[in-house]
Amino acid sequence: MNFPKYFNTLSISLVTALTFSSVSISAPKIAVIDGEIRNGSSITIQGSEFGELPSDYRSLWDTVDNQTVFNDLPDGTPVPEDKGPWSRNGSAWANPMSLAKETGHRHAYTSAHYFGKEKAFIGVPRAFNNSTNRNIYVSWWFYSSYDIDQYEGHNKLIRIWDDLDGTQTRISWTQVLLGAYGDASWANWGGVAGTWNKLEIYANADQGTIDTWTNGRKIHSVSNYEKQSVSDGMTVWLIGFDPNYDVYKNLEIRLDDIFVASSPARVELSTSATWAGTGKRREIQPFSSWTSKKIEVNINLGQFSEEDNLYFYVIDSSGNVNSEGFALCPQCPKSPSLELN
Repeated sequence: MNFPKYFNTLSISLVTALTFSSVSISAPKIAVIDGEIRNGSSITIQGSEFGELPSDYRSLWDTVDNQTVFNDLPDGTPVPEDKGPWSRNGSAWANPMSLAKETGHRHAYTSAHYFGKEKAFIGVPRAFNNSTNRNIYVSWWFYSSYDIDQYEGHNKLIRIWDDLDGTQTRISWTQVLLGAYGDASWANWGGVAGTWNKLEIYANADQGTIDTWTNGRKIHSVSNYEKQSVSDGMTVWLIGFDPNYDVYKNLEIRLDDIFVASSPARVELSTSATWAGTGKRREIQPFSSWTSKKIEVNINLGQFSEEDNLYFYVIDSSGNVNSEGFALCPQCPKSPSLELN
């Protein structure tokens, strides 16, 4: 029997019940999701153990096309430094990044991303001006047209500082190492040229740890990190591509869906039924409010479609996550127990 697809107008109340036998007591537990699952729509997630946000919480969610100050700027315009989310674009030794509005987009729902050539980056998000946050989590999508380790060197994907003079805490993640403390952690960055890669870094000064992931796989995990004893909060000094040597001729880099926050707390959507199996099949869902029992988010389908079988995950400020996703089932038969209007 072919059941009708009704996901486009599905109003979800208790879509499914999951068994959380493999989830630790402190992990977030989703009980109810209310709302219409369409790109851009608002939904409410209810449950328990979501935790609270830190008192110094700050965040930036930049999909490029959600920045209204860019609306009237044509394709190829350098990312402005005097307005918008970033106050730094390139430098005397690096190319500026520009707005790409015509081709090369990561998914069907977006109409813009950041584009650079050879050595280019943006940095210093305004959302973190005058901040005091000790911890910082960054997630972003990165594309390079060819291998960023082709000419060796230490080619930075991101730099995270507190004091913007660069004289205090300095964290650098390159294509071959993570540096911030004593001895560096050495490992290839793990991405694939010619495709979009999901990169993440979380520097937790309270625990003395830094972790990085590429496409869901942990690349670095260190436990001897110390933030310098200054009140300046951690921020992104640069994000993009900053190679040691000017030899990456005609290299194209692209950035999209950049999330910077003073906590790893977030909601993610995936087509994987388990968190361990998500890999790069994940999309951050920006939230407008967060309490220990209720979160309101705006749907960001990204790489997915409304007809996919989707699963929600809640990650709290300690990094705990429901190991089994809360399932939405667009192709299940209509039933009064599944559809509440």
